Amino acid sequence: MSKKSLPEILLAGAVTEFGYGDSTKFVAREVIYFGEKRTVFLETLAAGGLNLYTVRGEDGRQFYFEQNSLVRLTKENLHTHLRLHAANSLAWQRQLPRAKLASQPLSYYTRNINKGRSPKLPMLNFGGFASFNRSTMQMKADAFPENGFGAYSMVSENVEAGAFVEVPVWDINNFTVVQQLSYGKMAYAATLLSPPLDQHMKLTLDFLKLSVTPRYYLNSHKLSFFVEAGPELFYVTEQSSSFMEATHSNNTTTLQEHGHVFTLQKSSFGMMAGTGLQYFYLPKHYINLGLGTSHVFGQGYAITNLSTTIRINL
Repeated sequence: MSKKSLPEILLAGAVTEFGYGDSTKFVAREVIYFGEKRTVFLETLAAGGLNLYTVRGEDGRQFYFEQNSLVRLTKENLHTHLRLHAANSLAWQRQLPRAKLASQPLSYYTRNINKGRSPKLPMLNFGGFASFNRSTMQMKADAFPENGFGAYSMVSENVEAGAFVEVPVWDINNFTVVQQLSYGKMAYAATLLSPPLDQHMKLTLDFLKLSVTPRYYLNSHKLSFFVEAGPELFYVTEQSSSFMEATHSNNTTTLQEHGHVFTLQKSSFGMMAGTGLQYFYLPKHYINLGLGTSHVFGQGYAITNLSTTIRINL
């Protein structure tokens, strides 16, 4: 309609559908609305062989499927109708208990049913995890003044534990974002020997680690493969270091001990990447085994971590 044209007035019964420029579309359907049978404009959430509509009613958001006929979805009949439309997909049949009566999961389901796809049906979940690590700290040559051997590395085997939240990205099939917060301890030690000089370095630290990791599932089976990668924040809450030096000269050995010779910066940023398997032993509960690596870079040092992680959602 141009700016100069006169507005066209239509009776309510003559309008069957309308939409907006942002692709939002409404269709007129006769439903039970606030206890009465009325013609109501329903918003289209997904369209195709199976249509999904919604409208806000007396008891909150109402949802409708339409294929050959219009049917309202309720908590009582939801999974019955989901199974009806997913009868040819064993992957969908297994995952349907995860579906909720909400806009995002229903739109995801309907969109993929119309395309003939069976991706992993995601869900918002949280749980706990434990990670078994082998960490290597690479010390730079100028990390502390007493260093007589140049750059060298120390190894720590340690455990960290924490909690995670996994948030689905509904617009992308099989894609989620995992947020993790963990606490752990590291204990490094290294002994460097030479004819004129021996040095023994110890470094212990407590740390918090926060990561935000996009994750992609490669399949939608009961046993699913995934890959993930993202940034992480490494925060040192407590640390101590000691340094023992033995100098050999003219058949004489001189011992010197130093404390707090090296201080890690409080906050460091890094990157992590990993892969793993996720097994659903119940429709809404899984155990996850992941292998990963992470790299943290600080002033005077770098930490490379190899980890094996077990996650269980609640």
